[in-house]
Amino acid sequence: MRFVYICAECESYIGELELLNWDESMLGFDTLDGEEKKELVQIDFAGQQGTVKAICDACYKEKAALQPFYHQVDNPGIH
Repeated sequence: MRFVYICAECESYIGELELLNWDESMLGFDTLDGEEKKELVQIDFAGQQGTVKAICDACYKEKAALQPFYHQVDNPGIH
């Protein structure tokens, strides 16, 4: 089966895998709950293709840059 990965944010092509034998745990799908699977993974068994939504490096970097980073020192006596 062929798995095509696209970005859930910008819909750009990330990459793909071609696998003869696979299971959900091999691809990490077993860590998703039912709603997440519906949202992120579409599998066409007849067409032997799956589409997986992930996040591309560019969107990840953009989101990470927007997150404030805090440095809190719990014990200022230890460096």
